[in-house]
Amino acid sequence: MNGKILALLLSVALTGAAGAAQARNDSKFRASAEAVAEAQNNPVLPPIADRDVATTLAAWTHTFKTMFDPRTVAKSCLARAVYFEARSESQLGQLAVATVILNRSKATNYPSSICGVVYQGASRRNACQFSFACDGQSDLPKYGRAWETALAVTTLALSDDGPERSVAAATFYHADYVTPVWSKSMNRLTKIGRHIFYSQS
Repeated sequence: MNGKILALLLSVALTGAAGAAQARNDSKFRASAEAVAEAQNNPVLPPIADRDVATTLAAWTHTFKTMFDPRTVAKSCLARAVYFEARSESQLGQLAVATVILNRSKATNYPSSICGVVYQGASRRNACQFSFACDGQSDLPKYGRAWETALAVTTLALSDDGPERSVAAATFYHADYVTPVWSKSMNRLTKIGRHIFYSQS
């Protein structure tokens, strides 16, 4: 999204500034014809010159409404968690991790939103529920196959066909190379890939 916004701003700035400079014969601004053409022909955005102001404003209003729609924000939080916690797992393993997060968002002793669950305790370094949220590293996924898979798994998890049955009641999981103290008091459900899933006893 940031690339699109920057491309739009550059396109607007170059076309608007070039037009304004030309209109007032400003010798301080020299936008090359190639730079203006490149900004106007940006494949990420529709050409500004071909749209009227009302259409452009309507498009941006829709974009901002969509961007801040709670469902879009929740999907983004869930996809980031799936990506950072389970991108090396199979789609089944990723779906199981997503199911744990969704189950926690429905449980009374966790935050009621998906983002609340994902980022619970994130303000304390290495004291959060999902390690990526408080490890001090960037939470921006790298675009590519792994991110696309996380988005697809998230869409499936949020659909009616969502939860993976073998972990339908799971609210905890951990990697198989650690043994957290809390695991002894939990009900072990199954192991999928490198993660072991539990429900509360």
